[in-house]
Amino acid sequence: MNPIGVVICNFNKKDYVLECVQSVLESKVDNFDIYVVDNASTDGSVEALEKTYGDQITVLANEENLGGSGGFNTGLRVVRDKGYEYFMCLDDDALVDENAIFELFEYMEANPDVGMAGCRVYHRQMPDYIQQCGLYIDFDHYTAQTIGADQLEDGTLPDVIECDTVATCAVMVRGSVIRETNVGIMPEDNFIYWDDMEWGHRIHLAGYRVVTLAAAKALHQMGANTKRPNTFINYYMWRNRTNFFMRYTPEEKMDEMSAQVLGAIFDSMYESMFREEHNVMQTISYAYQDALAGVRGKAEEYKILLNDANDDKLIAFMKEKKSFCIIPGNQEEEYIYLRNFLQSVNPDLVEMAEEEAEVVFRLCPYIFQVGDLSRKEIYIDGDRNCILTEDDAEVCRNYQYSKLLFIYLNQGVFLAAARRMREEGGYHE
Repeated sequence: MNPIGVVICNFNKKDYVLECVQSVLESKVDNFDIYVVDNASTDGSVEALEKTYGDQITVLANEENLGGSGGFNTGLRVVRDKGYEYFMCLDDDALVDENAIFELFEYMEANPDVGMAGCRVYHRQMPDYIQQCGLYIDFDHYTAQTIGADQLEDGTLPDVIECDTVATCAVMVRGSVIRETNVGIMPEDNFIYWDDMEWGHRIHLAGYRVVTLAAAKALHQMGANTKRPNTFINYYMWRNRTNFFMRYTPEEKMDEMSAQVLGAIFDSMYESMFREEHNVMQTISYAYQDALAGVRGKAEEYKILLNDANDDKLIAFMKEKKSFCIIPGNQEEEYIYLRNFLQSVNPDLVEMAEEEAEVVFRLCPYIFQVGDLSRKEIYIDGDRNCILTEDDAEVCRNYQYSKLLFIYLNQGVFLAAARRMREEGGYHE
């Protein structure tokens, strides 16, 4: 038997998954077997895979969509039980370089203290730009930071990067870590998002290193830069992030964690109220309540709503304007995005010097933390929240007190739920 079991998880990406399989088959080594898990696709993926690759791969067809972690676990159980030394996970829209699998395998063979090794992943549409080369889990701000995100590949990053976890779009895991410790396969009760974060963290807790390798290259499709049709991401990101830090934060930091996570949830809901994105706000509320109640797995249908995220107030404000100026401060990237957005809203807009422009925007990190509410300039942040009216200014004035009140009202219940979760303990397969 080959030492590597490659698991590819697919959901309705027939053309992409065929290309993914082909990239694996074109590797310079053949010390692997390929298992493609199909998550109940309706686009003919299973038939296309079997017709194109026949006995070169094994197709495992789920009868329902089990999410990212559930889909991967269908294949991971097979490679675990068959005794493969290494498990390789690939997203359906990933492509691996011909040397990638060999480089990961050789590195892990030479470094038995490494439990997880990931590719350096580049944007498929912009292959000179890094998408990610691992992530840090930030136990000071209770979030995750992607290493190298959107950075031009200029050779300045180390060839081997020590990190906390690796996204499962292109990652290899040591089989003995899964079989001989309490790490287990992917945390399936996440359904999707933060499952790979938790998996990598478990591997760290078991005493193994997690790395990404520049020599192992992969391409990965970016999410479409368009408005998503529903609030799917809002729900799973908030529920699973909250659950992760409730479960894994060191005991001495629990009070700090609860205040910071509650503050982040409040910010997201307050911003949704400010922008009149009521469905987004409601979904985040469901996610928060479910995190406290320990609700896991696939969300009930009524919790995923039509996405009403919008820039309606800003669009209406700029429709009849003739000229604008943006004072970027040190936010050059946000300046470019905002300028392009404004000109897409009103192609007749002209960018002018500050003293000549009809509308002057000043970029800031976050409008709810702006001290100057005189509205002599229009403060706007990178998410296009902006202070256009006196009502907007009033919402900003009330922000800090409202946030403190939210944390005060919720912190006791939050900590009680977290401690109950930790007492129950254990990992879920």
